Amino acid sequence: MKTATLAVILAALIPAITIAQPAPREKVTQGIEWFSWTNNFKVHKRLTILTEGQFRFAGQFEPMQFQFRTAGEVHLTKNLSVVPLAYVYTWNPTYGKQPNAYVNNEHRTWQQVLFKQQVGRVHFSHRGRLEQRHVEVHVDQNGEVINEGYDYFANRIRYRFGMSVPLGKKDIGPKAWFANFYEEVFMSWGKAVTYHKPDQNRVFAGVGYQANKKFIVTTGFLYQMLVKANGAKQENNLGVQVNFTYNLDLTRD
Repeated sequence: MKTATLAVILAALIPAITIAQPAPREKVTQGIEWFSWTNNFKVHKRLTILTEGQFRFAGQFEPMQFQFRTAGEVHLTKNLSVVPLAYVYTWNPTYGKQPNAYVNNEHRTWQQVLFKQQVGRVHFSHRGRLEQRHVEVHVDQNGEVINEGYDYFANRIRYRFGMSVPLGKKDIGPKAWFANFYEEVFMSWGKAVTYHKPDQNRVFAGVGYQANKKFIVTTGFLYQMLVKANGAKQENNLGVQVNFTYNLDLTRD
């Protein structure tokens, strides 16, 4: 009798357990090549104007994503700065092993808080960023692709922890090499968002060289984990990242 009862309970539970399990996520691995050029123009002792271009490729330099970003950064103290409002436009080509159905570009406004600190020879940074994303939407209506405008809206929060250590010198400055590391986590929310967990993670490790007071270059390996909007697909991307930074102090130069 007990055996029969147990069999009935198991027969009822097994389908429920099976239904409760999420479907396996479709994962792909591909190479990436990311480049950026950032200009920081100091126009006042408490204000820097930022302009930035991001040029991202997948596989063998297949266009992946391009961005133009601009912002005004207000320096509250030597270590603390805020960006009250900024803008970025993003071009999103279809690419890779999990291409989107359409080219859906994006308007985005954002705000940021950046805190820097130095402990001994190690430089730390903590960056929090809020984004308001207006993404283009294309739909297929009876075989005709219709552009519905920038109709998809989502909020996103990002946190990046960074660390730099001078190599061969006491501190980072002109003609100095340094080791560089960062990790950044992303999470989205809003009515249009269906996946409510961290959906992107970036980890970078490499080296940098500060040629002089104005010019810095960093290069190294980048890992990007990207979960697609519905949570059913995931990219594991690994490749190189090269960043060029030009700092110009217009209050002195």
